[in-house]
Amino acid sequence: MAFVDTHVHLHFPEFRSEIEQVVQRARDAGVRCLINVGTDLESSRRAVEVAEQYDFVFATVGIHPHDAKEATSRTWNEIAKLAQHDKVVAIGEVGLDFYRNLSPKEVQRQVFIRFMELATRTDLPLVLHLRDSYEEAVELLEAHMKPPIRAVSHCFSATMEIMQKLVRLGLYISFAGPVSYPRNEELREALAACPEDRLLLETDAPYLAPQAFRGKRNEPAYLVETARRIADVRGISLDELAERTSQNAGALFGRRFQTDMV
Repeated sequence: MAFVDTHVHLHFPEFRSEIEQVVQRARDAGVRCLINVGTDLESSRRAVEVAEQYDFVFATVGIHPHDAKEATSRTWNEIAKLAQHDKVVAIGEVGLDFYRNLSPKEVQRQVFIRFMELATRTDLPLVLHLRDSYEEAVELLEAHMKPPIRAVSHCFSATMEIMQKLVRLGLYISFAGPVSYPRNEELREALAACPEDRLLLETDAPYLAPQAFRGKRNEPAYLVETARRIADVRGISLDELAERTSQNAGALFGRRFQTDMV
């Protein structure tokens, strides 16, 4: 049984004092590969630095929609350079967040479009952060990219209908700890309906611990707890879920990731 945590932030301050122990606990739990996700220029650099330390950790580079207003020409140039690194397997996390609106909506849209263009130029998939913005994201994706679109909707939090729209565009759908929260029945309906070849798992650690650890700092080892709930909802074994979602991660993130995965 080998899982892939497709979205974690190992370089965040919450892990600074014990990153080696966190990584080892993940491996001991059966999480064999981790994708370390950048959220701005400095975070993306750190994500790559951590990935360089472990054969089984990979990185993404991008600017979170919260930080879109801080993007400059220098930022773009540096992110584009980082995207060429051997351990970088995606552009992200990028997208739209109309819940907090920490950057103006129009700025978020323009930055998102630029990242779609970068993903196309580099032939890398997108890791999408979407919150209260799914319909607009679908419109922008349709306008600026050609299906099938290589992307994942990270920490999916919408309805079955939205999930189906994204899947029709070619996207993968990633579920995290909130799928285990008692009140998220609508999210579990989307999970149950998600095509098996489009399903991914993640922790988004240090955030969004699954129900059994809710209120604590999340970490990659807890992915297995979320996976148990997902396997139960879908009526399959944990081994089946691990095999299918690991295959999906390899298909999305590419040959480099598949070759190096251990």
